[in-house]
Amino acid sequence: MTADFARIPVSSIHVGERQRPIDQDHAEAIAASMAERGLINPITVRRTPNAQKGATPYTLVAGGHRLTAAKINEWTEIDAMVVTADAAQAVLIEISENLIRNDLSALNRALFVAKYRETIEEMVGNIHRGRPKKGHDGPIFALPGKELSQRVQERLGISHRTYKRISQIAVHLHQDLRQAVRATEIEDDQSKLLKLAKLDVEAQLKLAAAMREGATFKAAMALIAPKAEPPALDLQGMLFARLSDIWSKADEATRRRFLDEVVSADDWSNLEDAA
Repeated sequence: MTADFARIPVSSIHVGERQRPIDQDHAEAIAASMAERGLINPITVRRTPNAQKGATPYTLVAGGHRLTAAKINEWTEIDAMVVTADAAQAVLIEISENLIRNDLSALNRALFVAKYRETIEEMVGNIHRGRPKKGHDGPIFALPGKELSQRVQERLGISHRTYKRISQIAVHLHQDLRQAVRATEIEDDQSKLLKLAKLDVEAQLKLAAAMREGATFKAAMALIAPKAEPPALDLQGMLFARLSDIWSKADEATRRRFLDEVVSADDWSNLEDAA
């Protein structure tokens, strides 16, 4: 992949579908900084000479907030790194840049890593699976299962433990629940996201519906929490305890009368002989 630096017209850049939505407040903050200090890190674009019938010969790869900030400042030109990349490679570049940023939420980080692997898997489908030719020095994406996971971890600089956790969130957290936790404290709480991802689909959908109706996370969780079974009653134990209590309060005559009622004469003789 080659790259060149150039100053290009803002109007010549096609934005297209982005992996990360633009946060307008964040873009305005960047615009204020750029107005004072200029653009420190150039955006990244790729050449797409036929896009929109040639009206936008460049397509944005990375730097959506910086490009939006330039438009807010009414800049007509912007510094850019122009890379030679196809659409899939552009997605990998965008995700890689976003993953090194500190302002990503735990949810977005998980989804970005999943998208990174998904993109590589799509590329693998278009690559011959034979061994690389002698002298090949490019990236080898044609890797199966475990090896591909390892390569993703190495490329993104994350541990196996981190990769496993964020993959669970990305794969098992239902899209309805993803939207429900957006802009809440849960979006950046990996432990709670993992807990939600382990719920079955029905429970996740109920939780998402409750949160859309305005329920707090705690209240919504209470709605799907399994109700504890009441402890089984020990009826005989309760009767024994009551009988023991009554017996302790009875005098000798009452106890004798009771025993006369429940014990036959022959039984009394046997009890007296045994005594």
